[in-house]
Amino acid sequence: MTTDLIHDRGRGPEIVGTRVTVYNLLPHFLDPTATEAYLCRMYELTPKQIAAARAYVLNNSDTVLTEHLRIEARMAAGNPPQVIEQAKQTHAAFLSFKDWLAEREKAPARGQASEATAGSNGAEATPRPTFREWFAEQEAGAREES
Repeated sequence: MTTDLIHDRGRGPEIVGTRVTVYNLLPHFLDPTATEAYLCRMYELTPKQIAAARAYVLNNSDTVLTEHLRIEARMAAGNPPQVIEQAKQTHAAFLSFKDWLAEREKAPARGQASEATAGSNGAEATPRPTFREWFAEQEAGAREES
């Protein structure tokens, strides 16, 4: 890199000690109303770090602009259909988990013995599963049924 304040750890050129890349700052550099003070406050950077990023962009403008346009195109394209479908399925499973958990929490209120009093020291006899654990159980049950 051209300066000791900019390095590349695989995400593109970024300011050392931060996760702020020059691509994060580029739209602000192109905006004539964005001041250095604003960028320092927004990204919690020093004026020296902002200057190093600006110098990097100016010294490598072709590479930075080409990559920035590629990033913008990828963002505009959105997620592929299989990712969107997987997100919908995961969301539906999460809502099912919330319903299951709400029903489980209502059980002691209906006069059943509380799990919290089941343990000898007042600790829960059966700890509440995480979503990941619950989801794995659901998938295992579905595989057994088929």
